[in-house]
Order: sequence, then structure tokens, then C-alpha cells
Amino acid sequence: MKIQNRETKSNNSISVSNDRYDAVNIAADRFENLAKELADQMRNEFKANIKPQLALPDSQFITDLIIQCMSEKTVSEITPEKKRLNNRLRSRTRFFDNIRENGGLYTSAEVAKLLGVSKVTVKKKKDTSKLLALDLNGEFVFPAFQFTVDDEFSEKGILKGVAEILPNLTHLSDVMQYGFFVQKRNVLDSSVLEGKEFTIISMLKNGVNGNDLQSIIRLTKTFGTQDPA
Repeated sequence: MKIQNRETKSNNSISVSNDRYDAVNIAADRFENLAKELADQMRNEFKANIKPQLALPDSQFITDLIIQCMSEKTVSEITPEKKRLNNRLRSRTRFFDNIRENGGLYTSAEVAKLLGVSKVTVKKKKDTSKLLALDLNGEFVFPAFQFTVDDEFSEKGILKGVAEILPNLTHLSDVMQYGFFVQKRNVLDSSVLEGKEFTIISMLKNGVNGNDLQSIIRLTKTFGTQDPA
């Protein structure tokens, strides 16, 4: 019995020794992987000045270097929140690029001068949905596409059709209202443009008849919804 007990203890010792050996190897492998990853990061992405750390003892140098690398990795890592913010930034960039492509923006004072009216009148037109205004950091500005000097398509300096369409978009934000005019489409009830890509802006600038204006107004009812119609 004593011999068996000694053998059992010996086997248990071997098992514990093997487990410890495996754990040490796994830990060593992980350390090597981390060291390689940090070294690659330093060579390819490191931006900090590490000259002061080079004078430190090895143990402190390694500790400081790991902290610095992890800090830079945290800053550069694209988290879900960063991704959402970056998408929002890109969306705003595209939005302002589109505004520039469609003539830019006017201030209230510039619109008043352009239309030959007072700023109070401009505000009234905005408030009654006769003009489209965008709230830009607390200041109202006016997309240039809705103004024209072409008498054939102008109603006192404002593009014909704008004043009829805008009241039907008041349930939408100012940005969505702008989007209604600039979105590219290829279908409009009974329009001669059906099958060709167009925007509401391009239609208005070419002139629309009563039927097409009513078709445009019908589009406002479902714009911004999931209704494909």
C-alpha cells in the first residue's frame, strides 16, 4: 500500500509539473506575441518621442513603453462610437459639398438685398414656408438654388414651385427638406422626365406644368418614410 501511495504521489507530481510547464509555455508565447505586436506598432505607427525612456533601466523602460503603446493604440482604435461619429462627419461633409454644387448659401441680409425686401420680410417668408432656410449653428441661411434671375421661371426672384412645395414639407427637418429638392430620382407621375435621372431642383429650373407640380407635391407625402411610392 505504501508503494502504491508513493506511486500515486509521484504521478500527481508529474501531472502538476506538466500543467505548470504548459502554463509557463502559454504565458511565454503570449508575452512573445505581445512583444512582437508592440514592436510592429512602434515601427509602423508610433508617433511619440521615446528618447527620454531610452535612458531608463530595462524594467522601467519596458513598463513605460507598454503604457505608451497601449495609450496610442487606444487613441487610434476605431470603436463603434468613433465609427458613428466619423460617419456623421463624412455625412456632414457630403452635405456641404452638395450645397456648394447647388450654388451655396445666402445669409438673410443677402437674400433681402437679392429680393429687394427687408430682413423682416425674409424672416416672414421663412416662417411661412415660402423660403427654405437651414439652421447653421443658430443662424438661418438660405440655399441658393431657390433663387433665380430668369423671369420665365421666377416669381419675384424666387424659383417658381418652391413656395407651393415647401408647405408640404413642414413635417420634416430643414436638412430633410433640402434633401427632398436635391435627391436624384428617375420616376415622376406623368413627367416627361420619367426614366431619366433628375432632381426637383432641375425640374423647377426647367419649368414645370400644373400636373408635374402636383406630382411633386404627392412625393412630399411619402418622402422620408419607408413607403417606396
